[in-house]
Amino acid sequence: MVSSGIDDVIYMFAMSLDGFIAREDGTFDWLDNFPPDDDYDFSGFMASLSGIVMGRATYDVVRLEPEWAYAQYPCLVATSRPLDNLPENAEAMAGTPAEMLANLRARGAKGRIWLLGGGDLARQFMDAGLLDMIEIGTIPIILGSGIRAFGGKQADRWLDLAFAKPLANGAVHTQYRVRR
Repeated sequence: MVSSGIDDVIYMFAMSLDGFIAREDGTFDWLDNFPPDDDYDFSGFMASLSGIVMGRATYDVVRLEPEWAYAQYPCLVATSRPLDNLPENAEAMAGTPAEMLANLRARGAKGRIWLLGGGDLARQFMDAGLLDMIEIGTIPIILGSGIRAFGGKQADRWLDLAFAKPLANGAVHTQYRVRR
């Protein structure tokens, strides 16, 4: 993993070769065949975090898991719909990317923030000039349809390659810095 700024906001995700982060129903069962391995250093990534902003659809899918894996981080679910029974350290809010980051910082997230899921959310952070890094695990599968990694139409975005690394399982791990 390339070192980045301590306060970076990073959109890290896995996607299919044709650019989808989930099936149309929001599930990502196709990732079961490609769990993050030691080459990807997912545990190192998780250890680098201080907080998480999660899209509502991602939250709904993640909450189907028997255990909330993010209790150690201040977590914000970006949503305008009410949420009941939020897990430990999680809050829901509607707001601008700057307001969401301010919420997390006030709750103790003093370092790197992960945008977890949601191409529309990532686009909002890019539009606000608050997305620093994009890190992708490109999985060698073609899904044909699903949820796009960056949501609908938008302006051209130029990125600078930090690294690209083929993994033993056939995936490719890349990281880009967002140009300002």
